Amino acid sequence: MDLLLSEEQSMLRESAATFAERRGGGARCRARAQGGNEIDPEIWREAAEAGWLAILASEDAGGLGLGLAELCLVAEELGRALIAEPVCAAAAVARALGGTEIASSVLAGETIVVAALQEGPRAIGDEPPTAAVSGTGGALTLTGRKTGVPFAGAADRFLVPAMSDAGPILVLAGASDARPEPTMDGSTSSVLEFAAAPAEFLAGPNEAAGALSALLDALHLTTAAELLGIAEAAQDMTVEYLKTRQQFDRPIGSFQALQHRAVDNLAAIEMCRSLIRQAVRALDAGGGSPGLASAALSKCSKSALDVCKAAVQMHGGIGFTHEHDIGLYLKRALVLSARYGNSGLHRRRYAVYAEAHDRPAVAPPGPTA
Repeated sequence: MDLLLSEEQSMLRESAATFAERRGGGARCRARAQGGNEIDPEIWREAAEAGWLAILASEDAGGLGLGLAELCLVAEELGRALIAEPVCAAAAVARALGGTEIASSVLAGETIVVAALQEGPRAIGDEPPTAAVSGTGGALTLTGRKTGVPFAGAADRFLVPAMSDAGPILVLAGASDARPEPTMDGSTSSVLEFAAAPAEFLAGPNEAAGALSALLDALHLTTAAELLGIAEAAQDMTVEYLKTRQQFDRPIGSFQALQHRAVDNLAAIEMCRSLIRQAVRALDAGGGSPGLASAALSKCSKSALDVCKAAVQMHGGIGFTHEHDIGLYLKRALVLSARYGNSGLHRRRYAVYAEAHDRPAVAPPGPTA
């Protein structure tokens, strides 16, 4: 696998890093958790102007026609800076919208469409839908329930898989009722109720399965990339602390036990990076199974939590205070690691796809011919 970025990819990552450094940080994260806007209009406008919402959308639909590799680079930098706005999720939804009329509004940042996929607390989003549509043509109505929907309060419309007489389809709808619950990073997770809500047809049974699979791959991999960025930032912050914090007249980073823990964390981070890139390369080339995205998200969820917990512990007492930023990374990792199904659910999903193909969904490490 080619581990080097192209010139265009390097420029994209540098642009995202500059934006994240200017717009992110612990102070903004705290303000948001205390009742600020769930989606900052200025951040959303700048993300749209930078073209990030259009990364996955095809050129025919007004997008950039790039791949998951580019979107994951943006996600990683947003994770490092604790920017919680669903930029990458919106880009994934924009691709699913194809050339529809609303897609151009989404790409411009004028309309926010959120995917409402999950059927319950232990769900990933690819389960048979329980929500159902009735009616014909442009007079569809949607009835049902979706859970764990992030940013529902800021959304204009929802992309929903639903059951029709012909089978599962994708529709756009507005919720009849939303019950948001605050999460520890300042965002929300909502239960949506659709009570004969007007719906717009997007994809029929033949196209819906592929569109939903691609949407889930993008959501899972960009979430994994955000978790990677969070783990990297927590690791960097901790290593700097180990260099400067003095105990017994020497830096605590000179203690062998802490050195070993820091090295273990670095190894876990690099394993996550390698797995993400392997999954991204296969899926962008059209040859990967959905199990690849689940493998990456499962690994990154567990590793990010392990790294962030260790980072808080190695900071000592100050790491447990509200004033120190290191705890914010742990809170963000906790939210993201459960947003689209926890690590155990994705390990099971990976195993199912690997068994179905009668081979590992991810190539084992080691030299290749």
